[in-house]
Amino acid sequence: MSKEIIEGYKGIMELDLTNIPENLKKVAVEQHTKDIDNYKAEQAMLPLKLRYENTIMRIQKLHEFDQYKQKQHLEKQIEERLKRNETYNNRFIKK
Repeated sequence: MSKEIIEGYKGIMELDLTNIPENLKKVAVEQHTKDIDNYKAEQAMLPLKLRYENTIMRIQKLHEFDQYKQKQHLEKQIEERLKRNETYNNRFIKK
């Protein structure tokens, strides 16, 4: 069974047509497109600092960057721990 997904737009989630009857799919897609157009018009009327891309998307990017840095830090700690263990093993166990 294939999923029928219509792309969303920034603050509007995608539309899944999988369980919608065939006779209503066209109406659902039209409404989805209309919602996206209305959303774009509303965003265009807002001041720049209040638009979605400057509020929610900025925070999402900040979280992604934070997760990336945490992962880097963890990998560095693991690498340092492995080096210490290797040094310890070379120094004390091989004797």
